[in-house]
Amino acid sequence: GQSNQLAHAAAMRVASAAQGMPVGFNPLYIHAGAGLGKTHLLNAIAQRVRETQPLRKVMVMTAERFMYTFIHAVRQRDTLSFKDQFQSVDVLLIDDFQFLQGKAIQQEFCHAFNSLVDQRRQVVVAADVPPAQLDTVDQRMRSRLMGGLVVDIESPDQELRRKILSVRRDILVARDPAAMVSDEILELVADRVTGGGRELEGALNRIVAFQQFNNQPITLDLASMVLRDAAAQGQDQGRIKIDDILKVVGRHYNVVVPRQIGMYLAKKLTSRSLPEIGRRFGGRDHSTVLHAVRKIDDMMRADEKLAKDLAQLIRLIEQGA
Repeated sequence: GQSNQLAHAAAMRVASAAQGMPVGFNPLYIHAGAGLGKTHLLNAIAQRVRETQPLRKVMVMTAERFMYTFIHAVRQRDTLSFKDQFQSVDVLLIDDFQFLQGKAIQQEFCHAFNSLVDQRRQVVVAADVPPAQLDTVDQRMRSRLMGGLVVDIESPDQELRRKILSVRRDILVARDPAAMVSDEILELVADRVTGGGRELEGALNRIVAFQQFNNQPITLDLASMVLRDAAAQGQDQGRIKIDDILKVVGRHYNVVVPRQIGMYLAKKLTSRSLPEIGRRFGGRDHSTVLHAVRKIDDMMRADEKLAKDLAQLIRLIEQGA
């Protein structure tokens, strides 16, 4: 579809390039929200290269895996082996690049990146934000990433949502003929659910499950009812902004916003990722946000007053958003 056409074309070009002859853009940088196909494209590139050029060495890893491997090498005093494994790579594909943190780790990635690009080896990077918004990444690295081709994947339009649903239905029916739902139902889902592939598949699974558990074909009215709750939740998450949470929590406590409570509410009430939330709360990393969410969860179980306070804050935020 139009929303992913450029990203798909660029990925095909990279996958078809001959060894030692990378495409005119290197690196290829793909960014998009969750569930729109970044990881899918990276794995598809890797699979195509392995099928058509089996002698080329392809490496696919997440930024977190890169960090873990580097830290392990440092602890084992074996960073030379870590460096060597990148020297022979022909195509390097890094996913979730927004999670790359730490000065030493970023420097090591920058060295590996520069070495591969200088040797005309292909690098593909995927992240949830464009390079300019990688706040935790060094400016030089951001500049190098912007020097290639930066493409985004937008949310699918209705026609593409319809196609995605049709494919998913065919897969379900191949496994179980009782999972069949009509084109009318697919049209309804495509109209109501405006997110990416995961949200579409979840909505379809919900309808199929309702149909099978009740042992009767699902009508448009029933499908509309089944989708109502999911649609309402998605709308609420899109409506509430982190600024709303900061304002209401700050007003309630009449002091500087208690950061952990704000992080907890941002995770609960918005669709923002952990890194995005961390950036809005003083440039914290995703692990800090996750710790805050777990800590507030634990405190609520033991502190009835805190639980009531949070329930009141949620009502105020939802009413004012």
